[in-house]
Amino acid sequence: MKDDRYRDIYWLLKGTTQSLKQELRKKLEEHGITWPQFHALYHISPGGIPANELARELSCNPSNLTGLIDRMIESGWVFREHSAEDRRVWLIKLTPAGQKMKDIIIPRHKKNIRERMAVLSDSELGQLEKLLLQLKNGKGEVEKDDERN
Repeated sequence: MKDDRYRDIYWLLKGTTQSLKQELRKKLEEHGITWPQFHALYHISPGGIPANELARELSCNPSNLTGLIDRMIESGWVFREHSAEDRRVWLIKLTPAGQKMKDIIIPRHKKNIRERMAVLSDSELGQLEKLLLQLKNGKGEVEKDDERN
């Protein structure tokens, strides 16, 4: 019986995560941006980011990144530029339209998360955070981390 409960809670946690991600992705797409595009914009600083570093941040291989960047160029959000330090390196930089999109969509995404999490009280959020950290660490210890992407 206890094994069934562990399994049921595991599937509930997995389903909740998938549901939240799907809901948040739909809200982004309502504003004309996909999750991979949002994630890329999030990681592109004002000075740009080397393409290989962006691929690492997005956990994708460089060939997948090429298509994503091509679509973002078509949308007018980014451009490619050779690095001044190493001509072999392509930097991905934001256009003014890309910076504007980033300035709008990141706060909106944070607001969407806040609104969705608002079904829980502050006390419940604190309990949930403590329990999830305990589960993540697997030792009954609570250590906060900064995995907030």
